[in-house]
Amino acid sequence: MTTQTALGDQDTPTTTTPDTVPAGCYWWSDPDGGLCLMPGCMARVQDPDAECTCDKLATRLAKVERQLRDMQERQRYADTWWHALRAAVDAHPDSAALITDTRRRAGR
Repeated sequence: MTTQTALGDQDTPTTTTPDTVPAGCYWWSDPDGGLCLMPGCMARVQDPDAECTCDKLATRLAKVERQLRDMQERQRYADTWWHALRAAVDAHPDSAALITDTRRRAGR
């Protein structure tokens, strides 16, 4: 079972007031001493022992970093393709005509 220690867990519940309630799932002690889960995601609403699926900053950062790596990989592929294509056109006997026609089609 994975819990969020930063927002409190079953062993160390979070002390909260109406002004300091965390945005995600957290455990807290009620005034009678009972342990309560305040779910912030559907996974923990259905099962208090489930892994929290609240969208936390670290999760969002990891997602953006993954997207950035994917975009960089696509750009590297496109650059490789472009350089190979350009080399093939330059090696062609009618390279000047091909480049002129391409510029015309591209509106340049």
